[in-house]
Amino acid sequence: MTWRVLTGRTSEPDFAALTSGDGAAVLDELTAWVDQGPPRSGRRLVGGVEVFQDPLACGYMVTYYVQEADQLVAVLRVRRTRPGPS
Repeated sequence: MTWRVLTGRTSEPDFAALTSGDGAAVLDELTAWVDQGPPRSGRRLVGGVEVFQDPLACGYMVTYYVQEADQLVAVLRVRRTRPGPS
């Protein structure tokens, strides 16, 4: 099974704010979802839509929507979960 992991307008500003190293780390972790699918923890309803929120090992939290029928993950937000270097 192959999943599509997409970023779009809602996550674009978050990715633009990442350093190149952090952006690469986030994308590496999201790329792993292509084969396995997303973890789907941190489930919540936002405006009647089911979204998930998972921490990444690189220190970021990703919020995303899953469309099971099309094996699609749409990344909505990416936020830092631990302080960056000072």
